[in-house]
Amino acid sequence: MATKFSLTLTTQPEEESPEQSERRTGSAPGYAKAVREVMETAEGRWGWCTVKIAVKANGKEGTAYLGNCSYKNAEDFVKTSDYFQQMVEEALTEAISG
Repeated sequence: MATKFSLTLTTQPEEESPEQSERRTGSAPGYAKAVREVMETAEGRWGWCTVKIAVKANGKEGTAYLGNCSYKNAEDFVKTSDYFQQMVEEALTEAISG
């Protein structure tokens, strides 16, 4: 029997600034400046956010979160992020096993 599922991708405000993140994570100098440049062209919150993937499968939900994200929009995240597929798999596994 095939599992039916739905996927939702949303953003939430990031709690720390790009500069705070740069200091906390020890990112390369210029990280915060590069993020600010993306923020200028981003749609809505995509410039600096936490991304949430929610997957519903057979009435159960699984989620995955990724913070300190800087993308132009949802399409940019899906096409260029190394994390998208991993997050979908994580949320789907949680929903199916949950």
